[in-house]
Amino acid sequence: MSRGTREPPFYIVGLPDSAAEASAAQQKFEHMSRELARAFPSVEEIRAVVKTKKIAKDRARYEVSVEVYTSLERHAFSGSGFDLVSVFESIEPKMKRLLTSRPSKVTSSKGRTRRKLPE
Repeated sequence: MSRGTREPPFYIVGLPDSAAEASAAQQKFEHMSRELARAFPSVEEIRAVVKTKKIAKDRARYEVSVEVYTSLERHAFSGSGFDLVSVFESIEPKMKRLLTSRPSKVTSSKGRTRRKLPE
């Protein structure tokens, strides 16, 4: 990391207890967060929440929601699956696609309109 840039805080809430799966998911999330922060300097915070639902004795379903806070707005992404690392991998392209896309002219106005309303 260069001297002039600061790294925004990123963290995961609710990681499972299994060490191998949790560390791999954490590494994937940290890599993804650093990449996003480097590409988009307006990112202030990245947070992931993992919810685990036990389906069987040795099988679990993971629901992951990631929120990216920028200086202007908040972006939310979610995914679910049986493998925690693959869920983070499926969220990554969604995050990159939305943050790199140009805002639509309709939604970027945020309710402002040029036309005069009838009085």
